[in-house]
Amino acid sequence: MEMSAVLAGAEDRVVDEAVAELDRRRTSDQASSPEMRRRHLRDLFKLVVKCVHDGDVEPIIASSHQLAADRFAAGFDIGEVQGEFNVLEEVLWREVAATLAGDQRIEALELMNTILRAGRDALARTYVALASGGNSGAQPAASGEGGEAGSGDVSVPAGAEGFAGGALATEVSGRVGVITLGDQHRRNAISAELANGIVAALEALRAQEVRAVVLRAAEGMRVWSSGRDITELPRGRRDPLAYNDPLEELIRAVRSFPAPIIAMVHGSVWGGAFDLVLSCDVVIADETAMFAITPANLGLPYNTTGLLHFLGRLPINLIKELFFLAAPVDAQKAKEWLIINRLVEAAELEAFTLDLAATMASKSPLAITVIKEQLRVLNDYQPIAAQVYERIQGLRREAYDSSDYLEGLNAFAEKRQPVFRGT
Repeated sequence: MEMSAVLAGAEDRVVDEAVAELDRRRTSDQASSPEMRRRHLRDLFKLVVKCVHDGDVEPIIASSHQLAADRFAAGFDIGEVQGEFNVLEEVLWREVAATLAGDQRIEALELMNTILRAGRDALARTYVALASGGNSGAQPAASGEGGEAGSGDVSVPAGAEGFAGGALATEVSGRVGVITLGDQHRRNAISAELANGIVAALEALRAQEVRAVVLRAAEGMRVWSSGRDITELPRGRRDPLAYNDPLEELIRAVRSFPAPIIAMVHGSVWGGAFDLVLSCDVVIADETAMFAITPANLGLPYNTTGLLHFLGRLPINLIKELFFLAAPVDAQKAKEWLIINRLVEAAELEAFTLDLAATMASKSPLAITVIKEQLRVLNDYQPIAAQVYERIQGLRREAYDSSDYLEGLNAFAEKRQPVFRGT
């Protein structure tokens, strides 16, 4: 029997099982109702069957682009939409494995994997493009490299007025300092003002002799940070990630701070903000967390120092996948890849993180300071021959002087997809 007919006959069973699995995994941030999730899954199932019947992935690619645009405009988190793809794939795999055998089963599994991967990739690309520069009409456009539509206004805690125009708050509880990013309108895009504000906040906490710091987004924000403020980057003929760039200065301040800094992540982390999170000593996240490093979407040549930050935390094959695809990685995969240290429930995230910080603050501050500094030195000071460094800088210069880099910036400003020509 033809595979599409086999699947069509199992529609109700597959959809029921997928809905049940989605309900089991549901989070407090889900924007869709049970009835809506059932409808979405049924539509997606029918689309897969059509692709199987036609032997063509184009229908799911086109549909996923439109799906992403519609759901982005409605304020849906990309994680929720991707979750529907993931759950349906799992259920379909079980259905095919139980129904078909031998070569037919292998061919069917390969075909389904190709179809759903194409749909997920199209979904992610569209979300990233819209978050990077598109305006869905539902929320103000952000100034950063990425991010999803917000979920409403956020009150910035008291104490924010001293830094970054009120978008930054600091507080101290016992020996633990907390820095809260609360620029809802710009989705915590890392401008020079915000980066300098965080550095100033760290200096203030150092003066108060805190023994641990938590870096977080304000409560209710669905984007931890949309990344470096792209509108501030130089337009060619100058290194966009030079030593004195505000984000680079912020990352150095985080890495050299004498006490542990814990990134508490609820929501998505994009571009340079991913580098910032990895530069923290520990990362605690909940199921809403998502990470993407997106310079390839802008034609931006990432700097050697930034790549060393990733090499200090992740295997090189995973780094290549992150940079070459520029696609979001969800919380579960981030946990498997050791991007995050602990994955906890959203309702427990704040209490768990603050308790962990308090425990660290109870240990010997002198011992922790010297251990952190030793690890930083061992990780940062990798010997590179002078001629090798000069060749790398020459290659980077070719990239940021290229028409591709200008195309990336222009596409961002014009809210369209860039067309890179490799020149």
